[in-house]
Amino acid sequence: MNVKIFYGGASGFRKILPEDDYKPIVDLAILDDARHRKIKVDMEGNRIEDDEEDVLHFDNVVAFSDDYPSLSESTIESFTNFVLRYDIDNLYLQNPPDSVAKHIQELSCVDCTLDSQDYKVIDMDLLRKIKAGFSKAVIGQENAQKRILAALYNVAKCRYNKPCVMLFYGSTGVGKTESAKFIADSLNENLFRKQFSMLHSEGFSSYIFGGKHNQNSLAKELLERESNVLLFDEFDKPHPVFHSAFYQLFDEGIYVDKNFTVKMKDSIIICTSNYMSEKEIKTALGEPIFSRFDAIIKFDKLDAIAIQKIMENEFKKQYSALEKSEQKIIDQYNIKDRVFSLVTRLDNARQIRKIIRESFSAALIQELL
Repeated sequence: MNVKIFYGGASGFRKILPEDDYKPIVDLAILDDARHRKIKVDMEGNRIEDDEEDVLHFDNVVAFSDDYPSLSESTIESFTNFVLRYDIDNLYLQNPPDSVAKHIQELSCVDCTLDSQDYKVIDMDLLRKIKAGFSKAVIGQENAQKRILAALYNVAKCRYNKPCVMLFYGSTGVGKTESAKFIADSLNENLFRKQFSMLHSEGFSSYIFGGKHNQNSLAKELLERESNVLLFDEFDKPHPVFHSAFYQLFDEGIYVDKNFTVKMKDSIIICTSNYMSEKEIKTALGEPIFSRFDAIIKFDKLDAIAIQKIMENEFKKQYSALEKSEQKIIDQYNIKDRVFSLVTRLDNARQIRKIIRESFSAALIQELL
């Protein structure tokens, strides 16, 4: 049996698969369960032992990352016995739990190879591209952009033997998230984003440290990511007790939970916080995690010039998305002048997007309904 273990996103995994010519591991598990449940009895109700069944042959069997939760705990624990009950030429495994990968690699009867996603990394050419477009993509944060570029310069020069870990802080809607998106967009990758303010449920501990194999976890999501640029939004919100899970990730680029190990040395990890000073952040997060950030970057409040520019860009963006008939109504109601008259009352991009969207909707509803 040839076994290919792949670590990475579904897009990369599909590239190594035979086109539509494979048996899903879940179908194999269903078949296996049915064969074990099949019991024959005689006329008197006594069990009749089956003769040994033929070993079924499959050219290709595939396990996607989301397939393992569908398998029983016993199947995961005895995964090698499970697959060896069949004659399989090629077995493809995406992001298997550590126990599965370990047992597979220990088998002498299989030829096992490892492969991983080819994530893009920042080099000097990409850094020049980021520098050239930064001020247009994120308005009014020249000082923050200079510090981000300085940190990314060290990435481009391979001066980190670990992830580049940055903390962006400042009030909401001033460009922290947009900066992270712009860096990912510059690499033509979709930003991996995790909203930490949403993680307050009882299941948060198992999500961070790992639970049962069929439970979702941060490690599993990190393995499945399609980008090496990560955003941990509002990283300060969970209880500091959970920060210990990130020590090794920030130091060495390795994240380990109960079921998975993720290696991401070349990643760019961006954490955000709405605190307004480094002192507040250090008090809230504690020295152990605070000291692990490679750069702590302040995003200033937007001045009137920046607000005006953001309003112009956002108005143009939302206006151009309207139908011609809708644009005529917006012009008729003189919405642009009304919105721009509010410039002194607004202080962040989220407010601006909301005001323009609501102003458009109010005018269109008045005219069309």
